[in-house]
Amino acid sequence: MVIVAEQVRKETGLKKLTDKDKKGWLGDISLEKIKEIAKNKDIPSNSEEAKIRQIIGSCVSYQITIDGKDPREFKDYQG
Repeated sequence: MVIVAEQVRKETGLKKLTDKDKKGWLGDISLEKIKEIAKNKDIPSNSEEAKIRQIIGSCVSYQITIDGKDPREFKDYQG
């Protein structure tokens, strides 16, 4: 089973997904990279769109922007 947060961390090049000393966004990931991660069959979900929304939610939690934008802008993603 693939841990989504670990895939996001790997794609952003971050050593860890939290930094108590840093305020604001920790990194950035492209929507295309998110779509690539969502193709992984080990991520449990009913559809690729649901996987993408799950990954976007992880980006919100870990303060990672998507294509330089706040990930909440993508919360209603419809492939």
